[in-house]
Amino acid sequence: MNIETISEYVQLFEYEIIDSGFKRDVQDYLNSLPSNQNNIVALRDIAENISKKLTDIYSGDLPVALLKILPANSHKPFTTTDFAQSMNELVADNEIDQPKFFSRLQQILTQLNQKIQENKQAIDSIKNFIEPYIDVEEQRIANENEAIIAVILKDQKTITNLPEFTKNISAWNRILPVYHQVLTSRSPRDIQIIEVQNGSIDFVFSIDVDIALNLVELFKVGFKCYAAYLSYKKIIAPITDAYFGNQKLLKGEKAREEELLNNIALAISSKIEEQHKLALKNDSKIDKNIDIKVEQITNLITSHIIKGNDVKLLAYPKSENETEDQKNEKEKSKKELNIKSREVRIAIKELPKQELAKLLKEYGEIKESTKD
Repeated sequence: MNIETISEYVQLFEYEIIDSGFKRDVQDYLNSLPSNQNNIVALRDIAENISKKLTDIYSGDLPVALLKILPANSHKPFTTTDFAQSMNELVADNEIDQPKFFSRLQQILTQLNQKIQENKQAIDSIKNFIEPYIDVEEQRIANENEAIIAVILKDQKTITNLPEFTKNISAWNRILPVYHQVLTSRSPRDIQIIEVQNGSIDFVFSIDVDIALNLVELFKVGFKCYAAYLSYKKIIAPITDAYFGNQKLLKGEKAREEELLNNIALAISSKIEEQHKLALKNDSKIDKNIDIKVEQITNLITSHIIKGNDVKLLAYPKSENETEDQKNEKEKSKKELNIKSREVRIAIKELPKQELAKLLKEYGEIKESTKD
């Protein structure tokens, strides 16, 4: 595992547990329990708030990240204990009496608080250990004006089938230089693979920082559009049940669903064209005939997203000449990418298997260009 990935996992823990206020909330709730011992409404509010946050945490990337950076024989990740299920069961129990509810809630919060404290101490040690190496790596990528990207393959068909895996990697190897040509007339350097990780298959590579930041924007657009489609699918099911076979209404919903899906590729294509126009203002030598390139790039990104795969911006150079606003904008973009991809992967889990299979068949394949 490389330094950038370890740093990303450390930052994920800090964002999800510390910066979000979850660690503080757990401690505050635990401290307030004695004064609310006889107030079942307050106790249930506490349990429901913690339950909701734990469900979000366990559905995201943190459990896997903690397993990769915390030694299993010492400070086990708090997520290896199913606190989310325990809290959900407590909230769902409508027959438990108040004293038992209080006792069980206090027990769960005490154990959760202890495990989080232990994990934080272990992660703080990791953070202190890698800090000097991060400083060196930041200087290196600043000198080379490169960012480090992780393309994360999670789709089972891709990571367990060699021809499919080869097809995906070949597509990335072919399309990344194409995207480079859309944004600059400079010849791209060969894509350097820094590391291949396991679990999911993560390809970590370095690429020109401007290309990387623009690529992040494309994925943000794609994830946002896919999340909109998945949200629509979730809320429309109970509504269509009330149509009772009304074909006019059902056809309207089907058309809207298809347009929401088509909008993923349309939005990505539009964003590429917008980036291309902006790039031309600074580099008039860029090839202006980009229709085929746009189609190829759009297809790769759409396929990657529909399959439930991920992309992360692990590191980027920080220039002394940048304003605070520019630095904050890059960090904001990185966090937004993580949030949008997480929303999609949580929503995919709620999509019926037959619906997902249909999506993958129609939109998940990497296709050759249809333009001459």
